[in-house]
Amino acid sequence: MRTTVNVVCYKNKKLSNGESPLMLRICMNRKSKYKSLGISVNPIYWDFDKNKPRPNCPNKDYIRHYID
Repeated sequence: MRTTVNVVCYKNKKLSNGESPLMLRICMNRKSKYKSLGISVNPIYWDFDKNKPRPNCPNKDYIRHYID
C-alpha cells in the first residue's frame, strides 16, 4: 500500500479569473483523489514538467510557502 502526494496545476478547470487551481493529488492503491489547496495560478506561470511555479511567476514565494 504505497501512497504518493503531489501538487499539480489542475488545468482542466478554469476559474472565472482565467487561472487554474492548484490541487493535491493523492494516489493510494492506484486510485487518485484531488483536494484543492485554495490557491490558483495562471497556467503560463506553471512549469508542468517540474510541478512548480516558474521563476517569473508573480506569486511564487506565496505558492512555494504552501508547497514546500
